[in-house]
Amino acid sequence: MSPAERKARRQEDREAKQRQKEEEQRLREEEKARELAERAAAKEREAAERAERKAAKKRGGRRARREEAKALRQEEREAKQRQKDEEQRLREEEKARELAERAAAKEREAAERAERKAARAGGRRRARKSERAESERRQNEPERLDHDVVARIRQYGVTASPAEPDELRDTEPPPPPPPLTTDPNEPRDAE
Repeated sequence: MSPAERKARRQEDREAKQRQKEEEQRLREEEKARELAERAAAKEREAAERAERKAAKKRGGRRARREEAKALRQEEREAKQRQKDEEQRLREEEKARELAERAAAKEREAAERAERKAARAGGRRRARKSERAESERRQNEPERLDHDVVARIRQYGVTASPAEPDELRDTEPPPPPPPLTTDPNEPRDAE
């Protein structure tokens, strides 16, 4: 490398260092300006907050803020109490509904048991007693009339109406017995 080239190279290095120094200086100045702007903004915010506090003090200050906070807490307590009351009411309604459903189910089961018992008992006399006991038990419950009808249907097989032969047969006197020409121990024919 010739001396001229070395000199040119040193010159370039010096210029590069100078540019680097200038860039660093510029960055430091920008950082300083940013910090100053931030400080100024913080001071402005603090001054605004002080002015707001001062204005609030004139409006009632700390006492007013305390009263406002107290009123807010009271409203929150009342809202919570209303919510608790509503939840309690809903729980009680649900409980009452469940109890009513259980009682109705027990009544239905008891009626069905009685109907099955009456159907098994056979014979008009026992069925009438069962029916009478059932009707006495349900005297205060007119909505249970449907179960009586069901019991009669199960007992007789059909609902009775004036035009049906079963009813006519029940009202007619029984036919006279046949003459005793046969052995009394032999079974007779049914009606």
